[in-house]
Amino acid sequence: MCPETSGRSGAWPYLGLVDDEAVPSAYIETNTPVAQKRIAWAGYRLAELDEEDLLDERAALAGLRFVKRVCVERKIPVDRYTFEKQETEVRAAKDVYHREEKIGCVVAIDLVQRTIEIKKTKKTAEIQPSSVYMWDRPFGVSEHAESLLRIGDWVKENGIDAAGKYRAVRDLLLRKPPRLLGGETIAALPGEETKLTACRIAGVLDHSVFAIQGPPGAGKTYTGARMICKLVRAGKKIGITALSHKVIRNLLKEVVEAAHADRIAGVRCMQRTNDEAEEDGAEGIAIAVNNDIPRGALDSGAANVVGATSWLWARQEYFEAVDALFIDEAGQMALADVIAVGQGAKNLVLIGDPQQLERPLKGSHPEGAEKSALEHLLGEHKTIPTEIGLLLPETWRLHPKICGFTSELFYEGRLGSRGFTGNRVLDGHPWLSGAGLWFVPVTHEGNRNSSAEEVEVVARIVESLMRTGVIWFYGVGNSRAVKLEDVLIVAPYNAQVSDLSARLPGARIGTVDKFQGQEAPVVIYSLTTSSPEDAPRGMEFLYSLNRLNVATSRAMSNVILVGSPKLLEPECQSPRQMQLANALCRYLELAVTITEEGVRS
Repeated sequence: MCPETSGRSGAWPYLGLVDDEAVPSAYIETNTPVAQKRIAWAGYRLAELDEEDLLDERAALAGLRFVKRVCVERKIPVDRYTFEKQETEVRAAKDVYHREEKIGCVVAIDLVQRTIEIKKTKKTAEIQPSSVYMWDRPFGVSEHAESLLRIGDWVKENGIDAAGKYRAVRDLLLRKPPRLLGGETIAALPGEETKLTACRIAGVLDHSVFAIQGPPGAGKTYTGARMICKLVRAGKKIGITALSHKVIRNLLKEVVEAAHADRIAGVRCMQRTNDEAEEDGAEGIAIAVNNDIPRGALDSGAANVVGATSWLWARQEYFEAVDALFIDEAGQMALADVIAVGQGAKNLVLIGDPQQLERPLKGSHPEGAEKSALEHLLGEHKTIPTEIGLLLPETWRLHPKICGFTSELFYEGRLGSRGFTGNRVLDGHPWLSGAGLWFVPVTHEGNRNSSAEEVEVVARIVESLMRTGVIWFYGVGNSRAVKLEDVLIVAPYNAQVSDLSARLPGARIGTVDKFQGQEAPVVIYSLTTSSPEDAPRGMEFLYSLNRLNVATSRAMSNVILVGSPKLLEPECQSPRQMQLANALCRYLELAVTITEEGVRS
C-alpha cells in the first residue's frame, strides 16, 4: 500500500495482483506525493549545478548569451539567446528556471543555429541568465488517486474477479481474453478482413478489454477510427484518451474523415482542451473548455465521441460515461493510469505498439511496475497473443525486404507487407538499386554524440540521390525523380542532428522521437558514436531495439545505416547486451555493405 497517497489500508494489494507494490510503484511514476518529491528535488539539484555540470544535463541549456529582445507584448519581453553545443531535451512550450527562479516559457528553439527564445515573466524581464533548466512541476492528480482507491476498495469488499463494477479494468489486470456477447469469437471469420474483425469484436464487448497492436504502417489509427464509427452507428457513446492532446486530436480527425468517407451520419466529436487557439467546431470537432461540458454533451446527445486526457476520465462523475474508451498509444500509457481512467467506460480498447518508442521512465521500480498497459497484456511476448487481442498483420508502408527484417526482429515473424509495396523501388542510382537494407561503415575514433565523418558521408549519399536520373517507383508504372523531402535522416543525438542540419539545410533531419508516425522512401540512420564505450547514454539507449525499429521502419523502400564498424563488435557483459547487439548484427547480415569509397563514386 502507499500510505503517503491515501492513509488507508487494503486497496493497493488487490490492484497489484502478484506484487503488492506493482500498481503503486507504477503510479508514483508521475502521480503521487512520492513522485512529486522526486520531481521537486530534481529541480533543486539542477539549481545547484555550475555551468560546466549543466552542459551534461539533458534537462538544461548552458552557455547562454543574450542576443536581442525579439518583441514586447503587454510589458512581457521575448528574449533571444545563443547557447553552446550540447545534448538537450529543452523544447518549445516548456517553462525554464535559473537558480530556482522561473525565467519564463520557451517560445522557440533552433538546435541548428543553437538559439532559444524565452518569453519572460514580469519579475524576470531584465534578468539575463547564463543557463536555464526545465523543471516539470507535478500536476494535481487527486482524481487518479481517488479513482484507484475506489476501485481498490471495491475489490477489497468483493474480490478481484467478481461480477459487478470496474469489470473491464479488472479484466485488464488479470490479462483476461475479451468477453464477447452472442457467442462471438476473436478469431477472424472466413474471408474477413482485419479491419472488419476489429469492428465486429468492438461491437460485442461485454464489460471487457480488447487490445490492438499496430506495427509500423499497419493502420492502427485508420482501424481505430472505423471501429469508433461502427459503434456510433450502433448508438454507442465513445471516449478517446492518450498522453497528449495532439494524439487525441489526430484520432478525432481520423474519426471525422472516416465518417465522411463511409457516409456515416450523426458522428458528433468533441475535445476537452484548454488550448484557446483551437477554433471551436474546426474540422468537425467541438471544443470544451471545462470538465462539465463533455458530460452534459454526452448526456444530451450533443456529442457521442469525446476526446480528453486522463484528468477527465478518472473523475468520479464520469463513471461509465461512455460505452467504450479508446486508449491511443497504449504502449506508452502506464498501467496504473489506464486503470484510473478505465472507470469511465464499460469497455476498454487499447491501441498501440510496445515495440515502438517506449514509455519514458523516471526513477526505479519493482519488476513489472514500469510497464505500460499494453506491455502488461503482452507479458513476455513481442506480439499480442491471439487469444488476448489482435495484431494488425500487414504493413502498407514497408517494402517486403525491409518488412522481413522488421518482422523477424520485432514481431515474431507475424508481420507481412501488402502486395503493392513490392513495387516501391529506386532506380538509376550507382549503388542503391531496388529496395532493401544497406550498411556504410565509417571509421572514426572518440566520437560520442556527434561525428563529422558521418555527416560528410550522409551528405554524399543525399547528394547522390539528388542526381539526375535517380528515380523512385512508387507503384506499377508510376515514378518520379527523388526529391530532398523523400529522404529522412535520423540520428540518436541532438548534437548530430544539429551538425547534419547545418550541412544539409532543408532536409528532414531529427531524432527517432521526432519521426515516429512519419515515413519516406529513403531513411538514412547515422549511429554517430565511435564505439559502445563512447555512447553517452550507454548501450541501452544507442542499441535500443525500440528505437532501431522506429528508425528503420520509417522507410518505404531503402534503409541506409551509417556507422562505425566497432558498434557491430561490442564486448557484451550480459544477456541483455547480447540481445541488443544481435539486432544490429542481424541487420548487417541482411544488408548490402558499401564502402566509403563506394559512396564517393
